[in-house]
Amino acid sequence: MRNLQVADIKSTARWLGVIFSGVSVIFAILTYAGFWNEWRGDNLAAAAATRFDKSYSQDASRAVKNGDKEWLPLMRLITKYSRADLPKDREPRVIARFVAVASAKDASGAEWTAPTTPIALLYKEWPGHGDLSTADWRTVGTIEDLHNWIRTDEADFDFLVRTIIFGILSFCVGVFLALPDRPRTSPQSIDASPGSDVATVSQADVRSAS
Repeated sequence: MRNLQVADIKSTARWLGVIFSGVSVIFAILTYAGFWNEWRGDNLAAAAATRFDKSYSQDASRAVKNGDKEWLPLMRLITKYSRADLPKDREPRVIARFVAVASAKDASGAEWTAPTTPIALLYKEWPGHGDLSTADWRTVGTIEDLHNWIRTDEADFDFLVRTIIFGILSFCVGVFLALPDRPRTSPQSIDASPGSDVATVSQADVRSAS
């Protein structure tokens, strides 16, 4: 019975190893295809960061408001990576970029905005709802910080999932190697217990009988 249980555990560990090897390959393919960045909203955050990089085009530096599709991905990044002391008793309304520290546009239309330009989290509807007081906003980082947060978030997710997958694979391999193999019954002879009516038959007996 115990040998059967060991065999079942080894078989389970082997098949789990096979399954998670396949999961690892699928994860790598989806990562290469950009699926995870799209699913987790990093692409939306990157699109907002690209707008913040611009100062002259029609959609340049457009603020992100609560309810916009970029809102949740950006708030996740700000909450996770920003060192700003955010108020707990107020709900944020807008993510906006300050006026550029410096910016430029060449004849080809290419734009550049200083990466040190600050990004703020506003706790009041803006624009069109009066002036902002210092209590209505918090600086959460810069444009450069936002780009770095996006790259770090992508890398952190990739590292976490790969660590979990390879951790499970290592565990399965360890279990498979640690457990003893199931002993095989030898076809050479059949031994009877003492006092049994079953005789012992060996290869020598078979040869002499023939």
